[in-house]
Amino acid sequence: MPVVLRPRHHLKVTGVNAMKSACIKMLALMVCFPLAALSQSLQCGEKWITNGTSQAEVAARCGQPTQVEREKLYGETGTALAPAATPFGVLPPVGMRSGSETAVEVWTYNFGPTRLMQRIRFENGIVVKIESLDYGF
Repeated sequence: MPVVLRPRHHLKVTGVNAMKSACIKMLALMVCFPLAALSQSLQCGEKWITNGTSQAEVAARCGQPTQVEREKLYGETGTALAPAATPFGVLPPVGMRSGSETAVEVWTYNFGPTRLMQRIRFENGIVVKIESLDYGF
């Protein structure tokens, strides 16, 4: 009489197998999320630089940068006022504009040939972006 092998996919995962599966998924999540958080951070000595750190704190922890780029960004916002009815007729809509200025500085750190260079972008004195570049020199 021939032996018939049946696929195991019809079996449900229960008991110990379900616990193993859940543990593996949790471990994978715990490994992935800290790496995502560290992707926008920089360690200087024992301290971490992350988004929201001030320029003064970065300079105190990491020292003076190798290169500094400065610029000012100007933004414009507008508000439209509805048409107004007057005894002489309807006035057209009026727009009010106001400008804003953002001070931007980009600091580049070169920590030598064994470490990646780092670029830190500040807006109004606060870290908003950290990028890893090529190895230093």
